[in-house]
Amino acid sequence: MAKHRKPHPFPVATVRARRQLVACLAGASALSATLLSLTVSPAAPPAPDRAPAGHSLQDPQAAPPR
Repeated sequence: MAKHRKPHPFPVATVRARRQLVACLAGASALSATLLSLTVSPAAPPAPDRAPAGHSLQDPQAAPPR
């Protein structure tokens, strides 16, 4: 005799729609966070012992050039 499976509590289409909605919301959240970080300037100035982004500080322990 064949065994019957327990019916799914939600229709499969509903589960698929929920997953698609979650994926879209996650993508929109990541995009908005990226755009926000590009448009808003930081609240605090950079630390004096760190170089600005894209630059590097010389090693203070290195010997000066001759």
